[in-house]
Amino acid sequence: MSKVEQMAAYIAQHYTESLAVEDISRSVGLHPNYAMSLFKTTFGTTLITYLTELRLSHAQRLLTMTDDTVLDIALDSGFNSISRFNTAFKANCGCSPRQYRHTNQIKT
Repeated sequence: MSKVEQMAAYIAQHYTESLAVEDISRSVGLHPNYAMSLFKTTFGTTLITYLTELRLSHAQRLLTMTDDTVLDIALDSGFNSISRFNTAFKANCGCSPRQYRHTNQIKT
């Protein structure tokens, strides 16, 4: 696996944890600036955007399939605060997490 593939795999395995660019770059033995540049060149997106999108996808699954609180889902998805989660969610999905759940929740 290339270094950039290793970074993507590392993010996929650890996205629900507190994770910084330094952690990701250290996992493959690269300088953080070089890791960010290599990732952006290869995938066309930044490490942080990729990490945030994985976290949001996880949150969307939890919102539709569980009755967990929005706060619990935010924390379980790797966000450190409810305000950061709400801001990222609305920017990515166009609605609040509560609205998303109301529209998309799977009824059992």
